[in-house]
Order: sequence, then C-alpha cells, then structure tokens
Amino acid sequence: MKKSKKRWLVLGAVILIGGILGLGHPGALAASPQGVLKQAIHWSMSADWFDPATGTFPIPVFFPMYLFHDALLKPMSGGLYTPSLAESWTISSDARVFEFKLRSGVKFHNEEPLTAEDVVFSLERYKGSQAKMIQGKIEKVEAVHPHLVRIRFKEPFPDFLEYLLPGATSMAWIVPKKYVQKVGEAEFKKHPVGAGPYKFVEYSPGVKLVAEAFPGYWRKMPNVKRLEFYFIPEPATRLAMVKRGEVDIATLMQGVFYEDVKRSPSLRLLTPKSPVAWMVYLAAQWDPKSPWSDPRVRKAASLAVDRKTLADIFAPGVGPIGSIGLEGDPLATHFPADPYDPQQAKKLLAEAGYPNGFHGGKFYPYQGGYWPQGEQVANYWKAVGISMDTSLLDKPALLATREGGKMKGTTFIDNPTAPTIGGRFSTLFSGRGSYGNYPDMQAHWEQYNKTEDLKVRRDLITRIQKLAYERTMWIPLTESSSPAAFGPRVKGNPYKIQPLIWFTCPFEDIELVN
Repeated sequence: MKKSKKRWLVLGAVILIGGILGLGHPGALAASPQGVLKQAIHWSMSADWFDPATGTFPIPVFFPMYLFHDALLKPMSGGLYTPSLAESWTISSDARVFEFKLRSGVKFHNEEPLTAEDVVFSLERYKGSQAKMIQGKIEKVEAVHPHLVRIRFKEPFPDFLEYLLPGATSMAWIVPKKYVQKVGEAEFKKHPVGAGPYKFVEYSPGVKLVAEAFPGYWRKMPNVKRLEFYFIPEPATRLAMVKRGEVDIATLMQGVFYEDVKRSPSLRLLTPKSPVAWMVYLAAQWDPKSPWSDPRVRKAASLAVDRKTLADIFAPGVGPIGSIGLEGDPLATHFPADPYDPQQAKKLLAEAGYPNGFHGGKFYPYQGGYWPQGEQVANYWKAVGISMDTSLLDKPALLATREGGKMKGTTFIDNPTAPTIGGRFSTLFSGRGSYGNYPDMQAHWEQYNKTEDLKVRRDLITRIQKLAYERTMWIPLTESSSPAAFGPRVKGNPYKIQPLIWFTCPFEDIELVN
C-alpha cells in the first residue's frame, strides 16, 4: 500500500460493541493475596482446555483461559474488546493488515517476559476451533519488534477481532514460546504456564483443579491467594457442601435447589448474566431420507416444546427465545418464540406424512448439569409422537464428539456463546464438525465475510437470520442463567465484574470478607 492510501482505524480507545474502559492500575499498591476460596462446580474439564492452542469455542474452555492465561484483548466489565496484552491495535482501511501494540513489562508465570515472538508462536500453533479457516486467510504473521505484532491477510477480514472473543476461538490467548518448545505439547497441558492472574498447581481429572495467585500479574495482584474448584455433578451434593461451609460457592442451583437456597438464611443466591442461547440443532435435516429434512416436521418439533416451563425450571429469571442473537447486538434480528401448541404440532406431522409420529434417531442433551433440560425437550416430543434415543455424555466427550463430526445425522442441544451474531454463525456455518448449511445461506455468509460495505453486510446477515427462522433450521429454546449459592465469606457480587460469562471472573477481582 502506498503511504498516502494508508488509513488506520485505531481501535484500542474507541467503542466497538461495548464501551472500553480502563483495566485498573497495574502499579497500584496492594496487600499480598490472602485466603482460600473453594467452589463446587457443575462441569468437568479436559486438559486440552488448559492450552489455548487446543481450546474449543464453548464458554467453559475460557474458565482456565481467564485463570491461567491472558489474551491480546478480551471481554471485561468495560466492554467486549478490552485491551489486555495488547494495549492498542490498528486495522488498515482495507481490513487486511492488523497491528497489535503489546503492553510492556508483562511476564509469564516462569518470569519470562512476554514478547511479540510469543504472540506469533501462539497464533501459528493454534489448532482449535476455526483454525483452518483463519490461518488459511493469513499471508504473514511477524514480530515487527519486541512489542509489535503485524498480521497480514490474503483478503479483507473485517471480522477478525470477533474471532478472538470467547465463544469463537482461544487463538488470542498467549503462551510462552520457549517453555512450550522446551517441555513439549503434552507436558504443557499437564503443567501449563501462562500470563494470567493464577498459576497452575494441581489438576485431578473429574475431581478438582487448584490454582495459586501470581503476584506479578500485570493488571493487578489477585486478592485471593488460592482457588480450589471441585467437580461435583450432583446439585444436592453441591448445595450440602456450601451449607456446611466446605465450599464458598456452589454453582447451578435449579428447580427445588433454587428454592432451597432462597430459604437459607446463611446463603445468598446470585445469578450471572449469560451469553448462552439454548437451542436444538437438527443435524439430520440435510439427510433427504430423514423426517427432519421436512420443514413442517422441524416446525412441529418447535411447537411441541413448552419454553416457558423450561425457563422457569432450568433457567430461573430468564425467558423463551425465538432467535439466537444477543440483545444489544446491532446486527442481531429477533423473532418471537414459537408458542406451545402440541395440537398444531400433531397437525403438521400428519401433513408431513407422519400421523402416528416417527423415530427421530439419536438425541444428545447438553451436559455439565444441563442434561435434564434436554431430556424434558425429548419428553415434549414424545407427547406428540416423536421418539428419540437419548444419549448422555460428559461435557468433554460431548464437545469432542460434536467437534469430530460424529453428531452428523443426529439431533443435539447446542448453546451458541459468541457475543455477536456473526461469531455465532461463524461456528454454525463453518462446515466443521457436526454442522451443516444450505447452499444459498452459505453463499450469503461467504459474501458477508468478504464485503467491507456496512450496509451490504447488515442486509446479508439479516437475510441469513430470516431464512434460518423461516426454515426452522434450529429450534431456539431459552436464554440461560446459572444461579449459584454463595456462602458468607464471599464479598459482594463477583458476577457483576464480568457480565458476559456465567462463571465468576476475572478471578483477580474476587474478594473474601475480612
């Protein structure tokens, strides 16, 4: 590009989707971290999630990301694109060149300084969600100098920053090049070293995860010295633990447990916001021999579900949804939720040639404590004649099966988590794993990703959302909430410091009562 034609958009200090505010004062005086905070959590983890290179897109992956690592930019309480390891960035006028100015003085847990070489290494070694697509667009990644990284794309990539957000990829979370090369990929997963607020101490699969404060974290010294997370799948056990004071937080209190916490004088019930939109993904619809290929059948399955009851039981405080975009996303189109109408559902099934119903194949409810919601959906379908073979997998196995394409031809509960509609479609239209698409919608999507014209982009993504709704391409169910029981030792409301993720973070801001 000629110099006269270079126009740069400096984004480190402007509003993109949410406002970007300061992150605190790294040099501020603080007491040393104190105390131990214990949580009984409802989901399990995989060691793959400790390495940004193998992180997948679901939000649970970002639990260890926010704990052990840090990113070029990430959602914080001030906005989606909050400068972190990159204190600012620029984008060329043709959206082909991105430059990230790195924050100076940042150190990894092994005291090695973080430099542009680590960023280049992390971007190039990424092999998780969307890796093939993104890296296929890259022409060159270079360390211009120790604190400046330049990424040049082969074609305009105006949505690149969206792909760096939680719910899309873990590509922008940076690891120490020298350490990874020294210990190897397998060992790094066993003993991860990052630039985040907490250092890895111990991980027992299916049992617990332990972390210790890293006083040298650039943003601020963590308040709590030690964090312990216990994997407890049974909500009754989690509730009993927090009542006895064995843990300070017990996650996912639904139904009768939700009411129990409300009645407990020693506990507080807090509910975080969540970017999750629960939906049924009908992966069998692209099989012309499957009943699910008929849009009348898919509409019948949607009308058979009582979303209001689902929300009341499994997501207290939220409601039914008719589309998967988040409120506040300027490009998201919102449609009304389908009503609960089992009689109309039966009528549509009869019109489609299934007056006595049909067998719908395998059905995978979501895990991590949410499988009862999926089972209830299957019960609603059974009431109108759609029988399913329900298969329960633990969360790492469920995600691996979905990512590996082994759910093609099945039906499964999904939970789009990216904070933008473009980010959500980037997964659902990626062609990866168990997902599919229609040719006309795929063409619109590819055009959307290439054009720089804002009006054309808005028209295209609006058209895509309308087609998905008209075809009942998926069945939106409810918004999500994750009510948790908090004991008396936890100060304030940790959920307020991170409004986009349902677990308590950023971890360095959590405090205990003195």
